[in-house]
Amino acid sequence: MAHSIMTEMTKILLSNSLKKLLSKRPLNKITVKDIVNDCKLTRQTFYYHFQDIYELLDWTYKNEIGHFLNDSKNNSWEKVINNILSYIRENKSMFSYTIQSVGREHFEQALYLDLYEFCKSKISKVSSKSDIPEEKINFLANLQTITLTSVIVQWANNGMKENPEEIVKMLGKTLNSATLNVLKEYEAAN
Repeated sequence: MAHSIMTEMTKILLSNSLKKLLSKRPLNKITVKDIVNDCKLTRQTFYYHFQDIYELLDWTYKNEIGHFLNDSKNNSWEKVINNILSYIRENKSMFSYTIQSVGREHFEQALYLDLYEFCKSKISKVSSKSDIPEEKINFLANLQTITLTSVIVQWANNGMKENPEEIVKMLGKTLNSATLNVLKEYEAAN
């Protein structure tokens, strides 16, 4: 138990140092030495926990953004997405430098799995009274996940000018109606 707490705390220290450095410069200008010097750890400690900076970056995204997705059980998807967008906006430099350094695909891949599970759980909840096959739910979850990740990255690439609430409102109308229409059409056909 104590070992896992220490491991988690060490990962958080490394992650916080990476975020701090990413607020000042692109990822390709950050070294493992920079990260460990910032948080007063050794290179050996870094490599004990992470294979490279990209793995630390992925862990950081999954830990930070995954937090909002894991807390989604009591929140609407709109509230969760709004929280994610607000977090990204608060850490604008970090996200801008990341996308600039490694490309949108890396960011999308880092988000995809957790976001997919989130979307799937929300769709499953809406369709629980219906006899919708799993492959239809998976298709809708994939569609929503791709849409959400693309919109988030496009919003970040365009300077995050719109308020998160505006983005969520537009997404809500589109995704909710599309999902409900597909579910209704499937129910009517069966």
